[in-house]
Amino acid sequence: MGLNLTYIAAAFPAIIIALALHEYGHAAMAVKMGDPTPRLQGRLTLNPMAHLDPAGTFFIIMTLLMGFGFGWGKPVQTNPMYYKDFRSGTILVAIAGPAMNLAQAMLAIGVGFLLFLQGAQLPEFAHLFLVVFIIINIVLMVFNLLPVPPLDGGHVMEQVLPWEMREGYRRFGQYGILLLLGLMFLGLLGYIISFFMGIVTFLIQSAFGTDFVRWLFSGL
Repeated sequence: MGLNLTYIAAAFPAIIIALALHEYGHAAMAVKMGDPTPRLQGRLTLNPMAHLDPAGTFFIIMTLLMGFGFGWGKPVQTNPMYYKDFRSGTILVAIAGPAMNLAQAMLAIGVGFLLFLQGAQLPEFAHLFLVVFIIINIVLMVFNLLPVPPLDGGHVMEQVLPWEMREGYRRFGQYGILLLLGLMFLGLLGYIISFFMGIVTFLIQSAFGTDFVRWLFSGL
């Protein structure tokens, strides 16, 4: 099967933007919580180049050639000791990235719905970019909220656990990457993400109607 160059051309910038704004969300919230580290390191910017990770970008390219596309950005370094409240600050900074992905997805869905109401016939590239941008942001949000270290959900889980359980959870965190790789290898990670994608699709359909969902995903 040949490469779908249109898909690659549309998906690559969609993924880069989604990842960059995810990392910007972490940086902006950390600075808001009183930590100057992201600003001093040049991460408080919307410039995607500041948030790209070489290995993550390479992974995006390789997986795009395989037909889907996924990767990661450069993690934002923070110093929670600057936060007025360590616990709440850590939680807010952790969820800021997934929240930024949710905001991007909602904005794209809103734009898509307005275009749908106007009966717009988008060029193939533009329609593909729109739907991939929505999907990748939802996938990034769901994936990063999994309560597995070192994901954002893992940072949140560590802070909400009782004190006596946190040390054990930190030790478990050493094997978080192995757990994620195991879930991916067994196909369970795909099932988890697909389950939540189904919920999101149902919510979109409930809010905007079946015809809009059909129009939106016709771009794939």
